[in-house]
Parts: sequence; C-alpha cells; structure tokens
Amino acid sequence: MKDLISKSKNYIFDTLNITSIKEYILISIEHQELYIIDDMKVISSYKISTSKYGTGNINDSFQTPLGVHHIAKKIGEGLKKNTILKGRKTIFDGITTDDLDSLEYQEFKKKHFSKSEDVITSRIMWLKGNEHGINLGGDVDTYKRYIYIHGTIHENKIGKKDSHGCIRMNNEDIIELFDNVKINMIVHIV
Repeated sequence: MKDLISKSKNYIFDTLNITSIKEYILISIEHQELYIIDDMKVISSYKISTSKYGTGNINDSFQTPLGVHHIAKKIGEGLKKNTILKGRKTIFDGITTDDLDSLEYQEFKKKHFSKSEDVITSRIMWLKGNEHGINLGGDVDTYKRYIYIHGTIHENKIGKKDSHGCIRMNNEDIIELFDNVKINMIVHIV
C-alpha cells in the first residue's frame, strides 16, 4: 500500500505542479477500493464498484476514467438514505428504494429508467478531470461524461467491476464519505 500511495503522490505532484498534498482520495481499480489518504496514510477505506467495461477516458465508452480529478460538485446533502436521483435531482418528492417493495421497484425502474441506465441513490460527488487531453476537454472530459462517485441500488455488486463508468458505493458509505470530503478535493483514479 505504501508503494501505491507513494506513486500516487508523485503523480499528483507532477500533474498539478505542486509540492505537497495533505488529504486526497485514491481509487484503486485493481482492489475495487476507495481510500482517504491523510498525511500519506490510509485513514478510511471503502469497497467500490467501477466499470464492467474496464478503464478509459473516451466519451460514450462507459469506462471508468483514470488520472487526477477533483470533486467539482456535491449533490444530495441531507437526503434520506436510498433516495433515488435522476439528472442529479430527486424524483417524486424524494422517493427512496425503501418506499417500494421489490416487485413494485422493478416496475418503477422499467417505467422511469432505460435498460442501460444506472440508478443513482443517496449522494453524488461529480468529478472533473485535471489533465488536459487525458480527462479534461474534448472527447475525454470526465465532467461532461457525468462521472460520479455515488450510491447505488446494486449494493450486492460492490467489490466487483459492474458500473457504467462511475464509482459506485454502498449507500451508508457514500453518505459517510460525502460528509467527510470537500469540493475541490483531489481524487486520483489508478
């Protein structure tokens, strides 16, 4: 882990042309984990799910983008756990997955979401790339691709590559993370 953190720190320093960083998020595709790094130590870790299509930065690839990003927006503060979001807004006055039994939920999903659409729950942290031509600008722009760290209805898939490009988390975990990170916090996806 120390080697991963050291390589990540050096990459961030080189990319952003900085000489120090205290706290940031490190996302490991290989380990399917998100780490909060503080003073070069892991202070929290969470199981995640990244893209089932692998890694890549191209628009419409449904892949998880690599490189240095930052949290551009935080959406969902104060929402109940499992609140369903679409287009970064609550739907039906903040309906939650808990409000629907499984059969009713399947009908709800068919009616309101396309087959390939990822159902987002609880919180969103919208990422923006920091590397021109890699994850910022043109057809590789993480922000314009709507790449988020978010809660999911697919908690049973956490720890496996299963998303459509975003970083999925358990709903309890995304709420905890959301409350402990700030806008502009660096996120390094490796």
